[in-house]
Amino acid sequence: MSKPDPATSYRHPRVARGPRPAFFDDSSSDTLLSMNVALLTELIATRERLDTLERLMASKGLLQSNEIDSFEPDAVANAEREKIRETISDHVFYLLLQQAERAESGQSETGPREG
Repeated sequence: MSKPDPATSYRHPRVARGPRPAFFDDSSSDTLLSMNVALLTELIATRERLDTLERLMASKGLLQSNEIDSFEPDAVANAEREKIRETISDHVFYLLLQQAERAESGQSETGPREG
């Protein structure tokens, strides 16, 4: 049995529980900070996995670094990559999408900010 792909199987809860932590007086700055942390988390995880794969493949003589640089994905790989991009975009822009949904439904974010 194969493990689910973490890049496409990640799902945010539809609604976060409890109030979001506030670090700035402006909620948009908090949203940008959260988005940057999400991007950083995705990048670190991806770089670690990539490094692991490249080291394993090189140690087994399966791959040379120039093969990675010259690789051209086929249509199937491009379609799978597009799904991954969409999943990561949903993760990174989750707060903005949630705020837009709340604005459409007339709900407030978390109430008034102290400050």
